[in-house]
Amino acid sequence: MLNSKQIEIFYHIYKEGSITGAARSLNVSQPALSKSISYTERKLGFKLFNRDSKKLIPTDEANELYEYASMVIFQLDSFNNKAKDLLPLSLNDINIGTTPSIMQTLMPEILKKYKSNDVNGFNFINLNSNELLSRLFNKSLDIVICFDPAISHRGSNQLEDSNLSKKVIHKGSHVMISPKNFYKDKPHTELIHFANYPFIEITNLISFYGVKSLTEHFKEESIGNNIVAKSSSYTGASALVELSIGSALVDEHTAKNCNKDKVDVFKIYESLPYKIVILQNQTKAMSDKTKKFYEFVESLANKL
Repeated sequence: MLNSKQIEIFYHIYKEGSITGAARSLNVSQPALSKSISYTERKLGFKLFNRDSKKLIPTDEANELYEYASMVIFQLDSFNNKAKDLLPLSLNDINIGTTPSIMQTLMPEILKKYKSNDVNGFNFINLNSNELLSRLFNKSLDIVICFDPAISHRGSNQLEDSNLSKKVIHKGSHVMISPKNFYKDKPHTELIHFANYPFIEITNLISFYGVKSLTEHFKEESIGNNIVAKSSSYTGASALVELSIGSALVDEHTAKNCNKDKVDVFKIYESLPYKIVILQNQTKAMSDKTKKFYEFVESLANKL
């Protein structure tokens, strides 16, 4: 019936309410759009708009089709955005993948220490850990800095017998962050102390809080029954804590960057370790610039 261009023109005319507005959005001439929409109506066999002075009034058929046209436009946008993602990254840049939380917390510390060196041409890509590993395997990234994927069973299976080199650059233990003064007069040294209060779960983290997953801790300590929100990143969880939504377990760097006027930080008796690593695909050649930065980050091990 209609091709994607004709659907796009209908969508914009409907959305803008006029040929003039649609022509402006699409950067085409008004006569061309008028001709196109008239042809579309003839092809469909029914009117899409009634002309009233300078306004276009959608017909019942147009109102029903607009929802489907919106879906088509969304899919086209998704296709184009995905195509952009697949474009080869610049060979002149160091393409560094990090998780959003590490980009906001640990990476500034690394770059501050590296500031005496040349930082031009750094291209940072912020994705979740699984996507970062996928891009490292297909060689579209030079370096990845993320929470250790070998801690979780998922990650260890993915890294076994792979060509990835790994160096631990930071070790730490998760801490609890809570709304300011919420636990002022309450115990706050063990997970069980947080079991009866609102809690924010971190999802989609490849590390899963160490060898023993946090989910198992939840089952044992009955915290799972009080999860009021979930976030796929540490920084997202800390933002919810600052809004007094509940408490959350986060890494030490995220805790350090929280607003101390809104958040309290507590060390927990249970061991909930994490590691941050730098990864590189050994089958991908390193430029001198990339090698220099990689070796610098390696030298920071246990100093961050």
